Amino acid sequence: MTAHFDDIIVGAGSAGAALAVRLSEDPARRVLLLEGGPDHVTPEEIPEEIRYGRTMSFTGQDWAFRAEVHDGRRIRYPRGRATGGSSAVGATVGLRGVPADYDDWAAAGNPGWSYADVLPHFRRLEHDLDFGEGEYHGGGGPMPIRRWRPEELAPGQTAFVESCLRAGFPEVKDHNHPEATGIGSIPSTRHDAVHRATTATTYLSLVRDRANLEIRSGTVVDRVVFEGSRAVGVLASTGGGSHELVAGRRVVLAAGAVASPAILLRSGVGPAEDLRRLGVDVRADLPGVGANLVDHQRTGAFLVPRPGAVDRTRAFLQEILRTTSPVTGEFNDLQYYMVNHFDLGPFPELQMLSGTDEILGVMVVAQRPGSRGRVTLPSTDPAARPVIALNFLDDEREMDVLVDGVRTAWQLAHHPDILDLGQGFVVLRDAMIDKDDMVRQYVKTSLESAYHPTGTVRMGPASDPDAVVDPRGAVHGLEALHVCDASVMPSTVRANTNLTSIMIGERMSDWLREG
Repeated sequence: MTAHFDDIIVGAGSAGAALAVRLSEDPARRVLLLEGGPDHVTPEEIPEEIRYGRTMSFTGQDWAFRAEVHDGRRIRYPRGRATGGSSAVGATVGLRGVPADYDDWAAAGNPGWSYADVLPHFRRLEHDLDFGEGEYHGGGGPMPIRRWRPEELAPGQTAFVESCLRAGFPEVKDHNHPEATGIGSIPSTRHDAVHRATTATTYLSLVRDRANLEIRSGTVVDRVVFEGSRAVGVLASTGGGSHELVAGRRVVLAAGAVASPAILLRSGVGPAEDLRRLGVDVRADLPGVGANLVDHQRTGAFLVPRPGAVDRTRAFLQEILRTTSPVTGEFNDLQYYMVNHFDLGPFPELQMLSGTDEILGVMVVAQRPGSRGRVTLPSTDPAARPVIALNFLDDEREMDVLVDGVRTAWQLAHHPDILDLGQGFVVLRDAMIDKDDMVRQYVKTSLESAYHPTGTVRMGPASDPDAVVDPRGAVHGLEALHVCDASVMPSTVRANTNLTSIMIGERMSDWLREG
């Protein structure tokens, strides 16, 4: 085939958009960016829930995935379906992992991924509106980072900060400082207190007039096309039933930790036994495709809001406590948030549990889960949703971490000004909080994902039988095929994953520009 593009990037999300912008800085390079969802070009086109980012967006811009948490219980598993990807639907948390997270990547056989290596790329991606250019921050990048001002905080947030300080946690001015631990304002991907910033409204908005960059939305990729062991394009559909073969010199999958392994499997890249079961010819037997799924786990202590207590015009998260679990002793392996409001409408199971359609309270998120899940396919139909098994609580220590976390959340939520916002706790009661069996059952029933999937196409050296891509994102055993998104993380980070995903796009762009 004659290649029409130098690079075909599949997925215009957090990493893919950043990668497309950096690669197209070379005017001689022809870049095609494919997105399965819509492309909201002007501010007027952006749906309100994306534009304002007051809460997560679960409708309209979502792939409607579901995942099994454990013991057969299934939950919604939202992933962004629009340019900007999950940066357009998430909680606007612009938080980095701790330095040891990235040093662990390098120690696992991935040179170029230590904290010292990735820090320049974090600095390059951001425009920190509070700290500006400095040792740890960037002042001229596409993505704005700002922190909530005291006058912008909802009353419950102020009470949450006071509760954390009274409990002995230190105050934090900058959660993206490498040594930060304690309570402080969330670094947020926002232009101001009101508007969400996504990789579509930042990165892509700056370069839409580039003649060498083409963005095609509403285009779903079925599979990668090969000549021998070399990727030469993709087979894509625009939703009308017809398929188009798009030729390129190199294909980069940036469709995320659910969709990128799904595309690889349909392309004959993955565990040979699984591929044969699907009736797919084996192009490369790579057992790690779809395996090693890691996600953060969340639960908490929540209240039914009293009438008039919820102001939905405010962002639902503003302050964060990062701390170390006494169960593990691992630095910053827990997060706690005061949740101003959370609509349970899209979550009928939680509605039944709580007896209400909205909650507020203190959420706990475990950052270092030991369990590993998997993404598989029910068929080769690209319209068929992948099967997502999270396997939460497979690691016995996770339950101990979460039980202790629920009790801490309960204590932090007992600030009088937080209690005054509610009409009593959901399920939890004084008589049960000290009873291990009852709190363990509460954790099993209330446990949810933080929607931070990683690791399903993890990077590592060729000597690692479970590694799928090398440290530069090239798929082992194949040519001209790369992966660049959260799926390549060899282990998760102790932070919301969006900023690290953007950093991965920045980091890999330097290497991919060499080829």
